[in-house]
Amino acid sequence: MKLKLFILGLFVLFGLIIFFSLQQRQPNQSGQSRGWGQRPDGAQDFGGSPSGTIKPRWSGPVPVAPKYKINYYKGLWSGPFYPEERTGIKIDPEKDKELGINIVMLQPGFEINSQGEVRYPPDFPTHEDMDARIGELATKFYKANIHVGLGITLTYKEKFSDAQKGEMWAGEPQPFPKEVVEKPGYLDKFNQVVGDMAKIAEKYHVYLFTPAGEVEGLWGMKVAPSWLQKIRPLVRKNYTGKLYYKGDLHNGEGDIMDFKGYDILGIVNTPVSPRASLEETRKIYVSDMERGLSWAKRDGVPEVVISEYGYLGNNQMESAAKIGLILKEGNKRLNGVFISIPEPAMAKASQSNEIISVIKKNFE
Repeated sequence: MKLKLFILGLFVLFGLIIFFSLQQRQPNQSGQSRGWGQRPDGAQDFGGSPSGTIKPRWSGPVPVAPKYKINYYKGLWSGPFYPEERTGIKIDPEKDKELGINIVMLQPGFEINSQGEVRYPPDFPTHEDMDARIGELATKFYKANIHVGLGITLTYKEKFSDAQKGEMWAGEPQPFPKEVVEKPGYLDKFNQVVGDMAKIAEKYHVYLFTPAGEVEGLWGMKVAPSWLQKIRPLVRKNYTGKLYYKGDLHNGEGDIMDFKGYDILGIVNTPVSPRASLEETRKIYVSDMERGLSWAKRDGVPEVVISEYGYLGNNQMESAAKIGLILKEGNKRLNGVFISIPEPAMAKASQSNEIISVIKKNFE
């Protein structure tokens, strides 16, 4: 009797092995190759959304982008990307349109661990989830006749965050440990993610695409300049829109960086003491702009923009006067300005009405 049960158990075991083997070999339902986030070590193995429930993916036709060409970027950096129930921030393209904004940057955050493994955000844990979210947001903004840009934020964590335990996903990117990021091949898997995201950008007619933001500060100058050129052919293989390097560069790193082949260069102005007069501030900002223009001329980059301005962190905003200053000087010299105006900070800003007024005045 024991022998019969043993033999029966073996048959059941072998049957399960064969079943799971066949399941592994089946293609996904769309019949397309899988994105990086859908591979066995992708984010779907991480545990899903922080709420413990996975919402149905958006499903709709590829939206038609606005027909007009942007001559001057009246940008919002960055528009709400994550679900309203998690951020408390409602996506309101019509409100953005009232400010005069003609392009909104979408900025999903990815994590990379010490081994170079990359995971998609828990809210959109696979390539298909990410594709659907960008399609959903593009549809909303296109209906308001606002273009969409797409950038990637990459945050280093020695070990991936555990969203199920309430840990914050990604967060503000900080410089990577040099001993990690300078390892040969460390960014190889991230490069695959960039390629996958470029395909999404192409699919939804995204106006401009940023492979990764401010890498000169995150990765250091031993890695950033060569990576910037190495990633370009991979992006161009999948994306035909404008290639945008969203930099900081206020420490002069552009003297060493190579921006050849990029269509837009984004810079951040040098931080200025709050005690500095508006005229002192203006001179520093103009000097920053002229320096960015010289880098662009050197490398044949057609357009230069302020990549973000306004938000100071800790729910603090720049003054309306300084925001007006950057918009005025940017309009004279550059090809656009991206304003960062997160709603929580604006709600606490004593000059919120003045800030809105000055943006409308300069973006009209």
